[in-house]
Amino acid sequence: MVNVRNISLLALAAVVLISCKKKEEEPCDPVPEGQLKVSVQPMYGAQNLYLDSTYTTTEGYDVQFTSIKFYMENARNGSSQLIDAGLFDYGERGTLLFESEGAHENFTSFNANLGVHESINHNDPAAFPSESVLNIQNSNDMYWGWNPGFIFVKVEARVDTIQDANALFDHNVVFHIGKDENFKTLTFSDINWTDIGGAHEFQLKLEMDKFLQNGSSVIDLKNEFTSHSGAGQEVLSDKVISNFRDALSPL
Repeated sequence: MVNVRNISLLALAAVVLISCKKKEEEPCDPVPEGQLKVSVQPMYGAQNLYLDSTYTTTEGYDVQFTSIKFYMENARNGSSQLIDAGLFDYGERGTLLFESEGAHENFTSFNANLGVHESINHNDPAAFPSESVLNIQNSNDMYWGWNPGFIFVKVEARVDTIQDANALFDHNVVFHIGKDENFKTLTFSDINWTDIGGAHEFQLKLEMDKFLQNGSSVIDLKNEFTSHSGAGQEVLSDKVISNFRDALSPL
């Protein structure tokens, strides 16, 4: 006589076995990567810097920064890339440099380029993907049409060089630094990512007082106030972008 109870148990065991085998064979859905954010806070001394606000240089000049922009390209840790390119535009985008998907554990340190590498610096900007900050629609005034290539760092300011009671900001400062020979690299080590709820953030500071005076490397805005990276401006161009690089550090 057939035992119905035993048949039922055997059938149930077969279903469980097939189900388990199917689960083993089917790949699990990948764990979604987190959102990573890198921001930059411009500072002057111990205080946050704001565009069009007045600060005083070591020479006693009053300065108002009107534009601070730069490209950070190919941020990576070994073979793991964090972002292909990010554009900092303090006037338009605030402190945001870039956002990317990734696991923050993979980027406890990373290297990056200050500027755009020569391998793509002279490419047609219209050929970059529409979402890229290197695309001409997004780069805006950070690309030279007359001298094909990207502007790596842009700093513009107004300066009052006369120490009197009259606030006369009539001395314009324009630093537009690009060209392959001014390309610099950046390294950030021992990064502590901050959990900001649904994302992790790495904060940098940009010390504009250090940009103007980095040890013995001093930019005197009264006498050193213009560079478009042209002929005859090589020394000042290198000083500007070198000081800018050294003014960037973890916050």
